[in-house]
Amino acid sequence: MPPSDDAAIPVEGENLLLISDLHLGEACKEHSRIEYLKRGAEYDAHICAFLDHHTHHRPGGRPWRLVLGGDLFDFLQVTIVPDGADEEARRFGLGTREAESTWKLARLMERHRSVFVFLAAFIGAGNRVEVVQGNHDEELFWPSVRDLLVRGLVDLFFGGEDGAGDDPEAFASRIHFNAWFYYQPGLLYVEHGHRFDEFCTTPPQLCPLRPEGEEELVVPMSGLAIRYFANLERGFKTHDKEHWRVPDYVRYYRAQGSLLKAVAGVGHRYLTLLSRAVRYHLQHGRFRSEHAEAAHQERARELCERGGLTDEQLAVLESLGASSVMASPLGIYAILGLGEMTAAVLVFLVAIILLMAEWGPVIELGLLGAVLGAGYAWSRFVRSRFPTDIQRKLDEKAEAISRLLDVPVVAMGHCHRARRRRMDWNHRRFYINTGNFIAPETPRHREGEPCTCPTTFVELLDPGAKVANPLLKRWCCVRREGVVYEPSTPR
Repeated sequence: MPPSDDAAIPVEGENLLLISDLHLGEACKEHSRIEYLKRGAEYDAHICAFLDHHTHHRPGGRPWRLVLGGDLFDFLQVTIVPDGADEEARRFGLGTREAESTWKLARLMERHRSVFVFLAAFIGAGNRVEVVQGNHDEELFWPSVRDLLVRGLVDLFFGGEDGAGDDPEAFASRIHFNAWFYYQPGLLYVEHGHRFDEFCTTPPQLCPLRPEGEEELVVPMSGLAIRYFANLERGFKTHDKEHWRVPDYVRYYRAQGSLLKAVAGVGHRYLTLLSRAVRYHLQHGRFRSEHAEAAHQERARELCERGGLTDEQLAVLESLGASSVMASPLGIYAILGLGEMTAAVLVFLVAIILLMAEWGPVIELGLLGAVLGAGYAWSRFVRSRFPTDIQRKLDEKAEAISRLLDVPVVAMGHCHRARRRRMDWNHRRFYINTGNFIAPETPRHREGEPCTCPTTFVELLDPGAKVANPLLKRWCCVRREGVVYEPSTPR
């Protein structure tokens, strides 16, 4: 078991900087290698510029505390494998065992080396980093993965003259991991937000070991979809398709060339995903690990003792989490679109029967209409049981957390949609969604035009002020500076 997280050092004389959803790891693929390396280098340049800017710009002369609000890494998209890997790994990438996860992080740090160089310089300048665990970097749970990240940053910083005046132990102490949330009483609560998403949650949060195979981690439906579907499509990016529907995929594959060939390939991958999802449910999803649950509860109690929460508050926080869709046969049926498929097959069979029958047009049309209506109602019913509007869910959970802890700022990520609004119950309390920090491959606007870059972050300056004022900003990839994000929700 990994050691329990220490309580975060209280914020004293620091400004706060919040970003999330960087998804470092997309470049770690062998197919179309040059394409992914070029894309990764362009993306890394924007992150490095952001880190360098804040290393040298300190409002009020105060150091920064950078809160990385989840999905800093994307272990799910790392598909390169070591020599001698078995057929399963060569086809779908490595799994989530500790040794496999450590190997993936090492390759990820090699391919995104410039990001870690600038992050090391940021920490070496006296700034702190809080790493919050998300669903794409769940493998930060493993002690050796965390150790490798810290050791890698220390080695980068102290490998040159820039390390003079500091020492490795002090440097490492400014890196802190948060397996569930980052909390500063009276100031800020941050968690990634995937815990409220049935398709992405990885329970139990503080010890996400598989019930039947505790050498590996829990994998949500979203993780299975990336491993057994999205990663097999060359050039396919997952981070901008959270809200896609069937027509969106049809347009995408039509643009790739032969629609018929694409449909055949998609159908094969879909069946692979379906079989893996059913297998996972039968082997793991329908069970709970008593060992993992006990470890989670023990670490939760330690959080209460050191983190400024009562047992009752932590129990309420935990109750807000969603149940994993992987534990529900109906959930798997719904999210994989089987409700719509069932309806379509039923309509097709009835149409064939009606073509062979001689019941008269009025009866046949009536029956066909009734079947169409029943199929539509069934598919809508199945979908309604598992709503996919994650932004609404995060809004509701943030409101509940704000009331529970009476904290000025509640921040999340996960949905990739930047948001800033005042809480309904208290206009001095804010919900912030940091959006994402996935930079565009090409500039969204010209020099001198209003910034439309999708990379967003949050500044909380002078956190000791009586009234918190979190600023939602765009990171302008053209001008390389922060720009206040005007379309904030005025609630």
